[in-house]
Amino acid sequence: MTASIDASATAIQEKLLSAVDTLAIELPSWGFLNTGTRFKVWQQPGTPRNVEERIDDSATVHRYTGIARTVALHIPWDKTDDYTGLLEYMNSKDLGVGGINLNTFQDADYMLGSMCHPDPEVREKSLVALKECCSIADEMGAPAVKVWLGDGTNYPGQDDLRWRRHRLIEGLQRGYAWLPEGARMLLEYKIFEPTFYSTDVQDWGQAMAVCNKVGERAMVCVDTGHHSLGVNIEQIVALL
Repeated sequence: MTASIDASATAIQEKLLSAVDTLAIELPSWGFLNTGTRFKVWQQPGTPRNVEERIDDSATVHRYTGIARTVALHIPWDKTDDYTGLLEYMNSKDLGVGGINLNTFQDADYMLGSMCHPDPEVREKSLVALKECCSIADEMGAPAVKVWLGDGTNYPGQDDLRWRRHRLIEGLQRGYAWLPEGARMLLEYKIFEPTFYSTDVQDWGQAMAVCNKVGERAMVCVDTGHHSLGVNIEQIVALL
């Protein structure tokens, strides 16, 4: 019996070690920028000045850990004139490209949202940005385009909540058609960020309901840092 138990324990151990060997963590390029809070960004010496230097830092992490095999890029923060050249540079550092991340939250036009905005011109602007991300993903062979929208309202009556959902689904459906073949669209959620009354993609359930309307390659990006207290993230992953 003892021998049988020992053999079983050894098999489990080998299985776990094998799983760890194949573990791959995707680093966000913007994780190497100056850090801080909403109220203050702390300037630090040695902070990367461009996308190549962020790749260099990512390569250092991979060299020491062995599991940080890909880097997610953020557009326009990681914009370059030569994405093929950037991919070659990443490959020379033993790195691959991860998801291409959309930014539709910095411009003043996005005060009332981007894809959910009541103004069709602003919605179109956000879709131009999404199309650019899809084109970059196609050129670099990226496996996904990740969408996080800072869309929402700060008080009742600021906009029609039901129409905002219609606009969101319509916009993502258009963007879905631009995805490179085989690439996924990942929809990220954040509870009450940055708005205080309603957030258009506030939790995993809202994200899943939208993805089900968009397409089979539209999937929920589980945001482990943006949940109500006590939420069982393992259960969310299991359900999805």
